[in-house]
Amino acid sequence: MPKVKIEEKEIEVNLEENEVNQIKTFLGREPNLTELGMFDVMWSEHCSYKSSRPKLTFFEDAEKNYAHVLAGPGQDAGVIDIGDGYCVAFRIESHNHPSAIEPYHGAATGIGGIIRDILCMGVRPIALLDPLRFGNLKNNPHSQWLFKHVVRGIADYGNCTGIPTIGGEVEFDPSFENNCLVNVACVGLGTIEDFKHAPSRAYFPGDFVILMGGSTGRDGIHGVTFASRTLTEMSEADRPAVQIGDPFTKKIIIEATLEAIKTGYVRGLKDLGGGGLSCALSELTGDGGTGAEINLRNIYMREPGMNSFEIMLSESQERMAFIIKPEGLDTVLKIFQKYELAHAIIGKIDDSKVLKIYDGEKLVVNVPSTALSDAPVIQREERRPSYLDDLLSQQTPELTRAIENVFYELIASENICSKEWVYRQYDHEVGIRSVVKCGDGDSGVLRIIGTEKFIAISVGTNSKHCYLDPYEGAKESVVETCGNVIANGARPMGMVNCCNFGNPEIPESYWYFSQAVKGMADICKYLRIPVVGGNVSFYNEDEVTKKAIKPTPVVMIVGLIEGEDNIVTLPFKKPGNDIFLIGETKAELGGSEYHSVIHDLEGGVPPKVDEQIIKKTWEFLFELYEKKHVLANHDVNKGGFIITLAEMCFKNNFGAELDFESQNIELNDEEFLFSESTGRFIIETRPEVREEIAQMAQDHGVPIMRIGSIISEPRILIKGLKKRKEIELDVLKMKHLHESTLHEIMDI
Repeated sequence: MPKVKIEEKEIEVNLEENEVNQIKTFLGREPNLTELGMFDVMWSEHCSYKSSRPKLTFFEDAEKNYAHVLAGPGQDAGVIDIGDGYCVAFRIESHNHPSAIEPYHGAATGIGGIIRDILCMGVRPIALLDPLRFGNLKNNPHSQWLFKHVVRGIADYGNCTGIPTIGGEVEFDPSFENNCLVNVACVGLGTIEDFKHAPSRAYFPGDFVILMGGSTGRDGIHGVTFASRTLTEMSEADRPAVQIGDPFTKKIIIEATLEAIKTGYVRGLKDLGGGGLSCALSELTGDGGTGAEINLRNIYMREPGMNSFEIMLSESQERMAFIIKPEGLDTVLKIFQKYELAHAIIGKIDDSKVLKIYDGEKLVVNVPSTALSDAPVIQREERRPSYLDDLLSQQTPELTRAIENVFYELIASENICSKEWVYRQYDHEVGIRSVVKCGDGDSGVLRIIGTEKFIAISVGTNSKHCYLDPYEGAKESVVETCGNVIANGARPMGMVNCCNFGNPEIPESYWYFSQAVKGMADICKYLRIPVVGGNVSFYNEDEVTKKAIKPTPVVMIVGLIEGEDNIVTLPFKKPGNDIFLIGETKAELGGSEYHSVIHDLEGGVPPKVDEQIIKKTWEFLFELYEKKHVLANHDVNKGGFIITLAEMCFKNNFGAELDFESQNIELNDEEFLFSESTGRFIIETRPEVREEIAQMAQDHGVPIMRIGSIISEPRILIKGLKKRKEIELDVLKMKHLHESTLHEIMDI
């Protein structure tokens, strides 16, 4: 890291030499130690997005192009109008670097931070989701340790706050061995009136600045700067940069904050997450076009002798900064007193457009309000990796083992097996909103109490596919995650994303990011899905080996269901009913679990998205829903459609008889059975509507195939393939393998 000599001290900063010179020009003088520390934090990649901003312009202006979007990118969370006077806020973020160092506290404080973001929009947090990624677990104590403690950190924090964790995903791959990914998402619910009362960015001279919540300590100092470099650069000295959360205080903060907002006296609100006071105060004043005078000696500190540098860079958890109208000061303070929350008036807003911070009588910070939050943009070089051509040209080896054993091995593999070991540690039903339980649907479904509205939420991406083709892989991530909420009967209403990539200073890593963002932007624009927010996490890369994580643009989709009888679930319902495969299966085994688990291959031709067919498929499905023709639905994902079908059999121990004799399938058996082609669904319907469904599919121009029927015996019988006359699978054996994998590994 570069070193700068300030006040006779040589200190390390996360800034380039030209950036340090730019700061000096900005101020017209040398910055002091505290000021330089604040610039170091605010101009870090984590806070400033200086590498990613040029590419994020690919996304549409959601607030201008979609009438139901109330708040878009740039806000603490995206907010959409779901009708009947209600709105939903949602956001996703990363807490990767802290979790790799201290998995329990890193994951827990990630949950705490995302809850505060939702609170800032004036609505109540009602659900959490957790997309996670680790190295392979088997015979890997380090990955097991990270996995165990990340899950426990999320469970303990979420359970204590009373907010259910209703969904998520876990992916295992060697590329995440040293750089685990801990992404966390939160959904909030409120009325349109709640949102209108939410703090704005319009502040006035005389408004009070109040710091409320936890005390300020030395934990978390330089948290965002160490998240803006590779893990290999870090040492044991970075452990204090991992914050410690307090979920019990957070529970009280939620109630006090919502009550304070309802008074109408809160003009501004910012959580103290990454960057601590430096971030909160600079963004509040910079975005508001105002100035402020702050006195650090009014802050409640739990450690003696803290200096201004430490106070301004501390990322101690459970703190909120409020800007309060003068006439409402007593009212708001009484609310904080009622909840017995520590609070202090630390300063006032003025019209100077300068942030002045005093340590007692001493002026320690004197910078323009916009200087800290207006970081320079860096135009990075991007270059397609040279190794991709070899990867894409890899051919699928001939299968030399019994194909029945392939299905058993896939269903037990780490990326396909049941994640019950994870979600059983979460209280996913607290709050009486959960309708579709974990394992019963492709997304979490929550009721909007007092209405006939339900929201479905899902998160996901496929890093293996993105590794081979980041543009198509990112498009697929959007389509598949939308497919999860559609499978439960919901119409997608909005998207946020969390972009996890390697070192942006390396052209190949930056190319992956650029292509993925463009892919997400293009497909969302075509499918009319507003992108209302996002997060970027760079430097997930090993500096010594130059090995980056596989590109992981995690997508979060919120969808809306009108009426409880329109909720569709995953399990098969009745023997004798028809099974249809919707969508076209192509020879796309690249990046598949079949390639990875059975042949130890990373390459091959990955799936590509046909936007027109996707759009037609969704329209077809919603017409089926209107006619009440779909009894169960599950989108086809990892492992291929037989794995999807098997998962639909498990709950009721049903089976299926499948016959492809008359289907004129051109693919070979392995391509047909294990392809992970995008945008497909397995649905259950009644036999009497068989011909009507076929005609509807033809009218919509959607590929559809009746592949068989549900049977009461727990076996899957497959007939009519090209090479194999008959395949029989034991559903109970598949179910046992599916459910036991993580329990057996994590009990070691």
